[in-house]
Amino acid sequence: MKPYFLAILLLINLTACMKHPAKNMEIKYTSINDVYGNYVFNFKDSTDGIKRINDFAEKDILTSKKVADSINTKIAGFTKEEAAKYLSGQSLPTSASNIIFYNAPGEFSGEPKTDDILVEYELDEDNFKIKGLNIPNAKSKEEISAAAVSKTSQSGSITIKGNTVTLGTLKAIIRAIDEAGYHRNSDQYVYTVNGEKNQPLFSFIYEQKGKYFRLSF
Repeated sequence: MKPYFLAILLLINLTACMKHPAKNMEIKYTSINDVYGNYVFNFKDSTDGIKRINDFAEKDILTSKKVADSINTKIAGFTKEEAAKYLSGQSLPTSASNIIFYNAPGEFSGEPKTDDILVEYELDEDNFKIKGLNIPNAKSKEEISAAAVSKTSQSGSITIKGNTVTLGTLKAIIRAIDEAGYHRNSDQYVYTVNGEKNQPLFSFIYEQKGKYFRLSF
């Protein structure tokens, strides 16, 4: 095949890819418009999409905690001055910071803005546990009242409309849990979120009387 035919084929394939970009959801820690962050491409606002964000966050938390524990163990025997000198040349984390996921902005949109935030995991600085989930831009399509939360001494359940959870639904669920407050009376408490056919979708697992929690899918 002559070289110019190959060039034409490559151009056709490239054009086709540009017209029909991949639509699979993907999460990357990368730089967009010279700003590093956790970017979500082709976000699927569903139970599966939220699970993928949570999986990414949990892996990030585990990795960062291992690094921080290693550094803190190393400097445990240092003097205050030695520790300060060591840490001044250290770019790795020694404490937890919040994890923010952005809806990937366009190529010419500038740095990510508050409006681009999908969800923020609020972490305890010292122990890397989750204290809260902030979902600033989701609009609740359905309100879930605290009265909809049933309970026993160690667990509760919430039944939603439909069979998938969007960020808006998740925001409403968190509000209902906070209003119900059953987890504040127990060292460990589990809320199971069910679909309208009573199938379990995921759970909130609280500890230390609601001080920390994690999501389990």
